[in-house]
Amino acid sequence: MSTPQQRVHEITRSLLELLEHGEATTVEAITLRAELAEATAEAGHLEDACYQVEELMKDARREHPAESDAVERARQAVVRVRELGGAGAEG
Repeated sequence: MSTPQQRVHEITRSLLELLEHGEATTVEAITLRAELAEATAEAGHLEDACYQVEELMKDARREHPAESDAVERARQAVVRVRELGGAGAEG
């Protein structure tokens, strides 16, 4: 089992590789960005994680239908980051 910092590193590498040939708003990229935000929060970098999920939600909503898997995954990341930050799922 890897540490949160190791997960941040691994996910960042995967995301950078994906972005070399793709867009930041594909379903796969949204999923990786959600995982990165969650891992960032787990690593204790809550301010960075909050920024990541805010941008993620904007991008997901702009590029995908409201009921899409991409938007739902972004919502889940927002909830998880808020839980890790002690803010709960409201808002």
